[in-house]
Amino acid sequence: NVKESGLYLIEHCEHHDTGAVNEGPVSRKLGVPGIPEDTELRVVERDIDMARKTGVHVHFQHVSTAISFDAIRKAKAEGLPITCETAPHYIALSDEALLEYGTLAKMNPPLRSEADRQATIAAIADGTVDMLATDHAPHTMEEKERGFLDAPNGIIGLECAYGVCHKVLVDGGFISDERLIELMATAPAELMGHDKTDVTAVLDEYADAVPGDDRTKRVLNLGKVPGVEHVDLVVLDTAGAWTVDPEKFHSSARNTPFGGWHVTGRPLATIIGSELAFSRIDKED
Repeated sequence: NVKESGLYLIEHCEHHDTGAVNEGPVSRKLGVPGIPEDTELRVVERDIDMARKTGVHVHFQHVSTAISFDAIRKAKAEGLPITCETAPHYIALSDEALLEYGTLAKMNPPLRSEADRQATIAAIADGTVDMLATDHAPHTMEEKERGFLDAPNGIIGLECAYGVCHKVLVDGGFISDERLIELMATAPAELMGHDKTDVTAVLDEYADAVPGDDRTKRVLNLGKVPGVEHVDLVVLDTAGAWTVDPEKFHSSARNTPFGGWHVTGRPLATIIGSELAFSRIDKED
């Protein structure tokens, strides 16, 4: 069982058989069956009680409602082994986005009310939310054109997640750049048991061996240095302004409501196992 294994339970907090969007004025305006917010809360409360009785660490995925955050906040104050995450779309969009973007804004859990969106940001700012995850769900545009009842849930999330979160949370004055990196990188890595790469320490240790005339180029060249066995990291431009253009995505999917958004901050390069896997440095994109 989970407790004896020393692992933790990761929970998708939805329990419903019907509905396609958040229950409320927007669902009624669209004439689409709604999903009540307490479908999420019931799973959260059930598993908080389980954590209380067993001591098992429970991690709640993509939490989206104020009432769920309240329950999680109280459980943490009680000292229970609870962590949670939310996703970029729940801080950037409310269910009103369905009226503009249609099924490109259909997901599970659904986009919630504006009050829930504000509560989600507040939960990030006060530390209730431990991390941010994309809930990346690529679909073809043909699939997304089937209408609210038949179109699959989810949006593509990887390529604009950092920029969207930076726009809402950092540019909005809710958290710092450093805290956003913790939420999107180091906290998820720690949850999954991965070590954090101390780039400064590695560069200092191999100062004479790493080529490059600036810090960024030296980081990208780490994999060329004998002895640097395993470095995983993402190089970020925290100040670069850009416009989300789905046609320039590296993914084959284009299903995002964020096309045309002006955001700040984006990944410049990705290094996996000390090997350069992706780079847009010195490129127009």
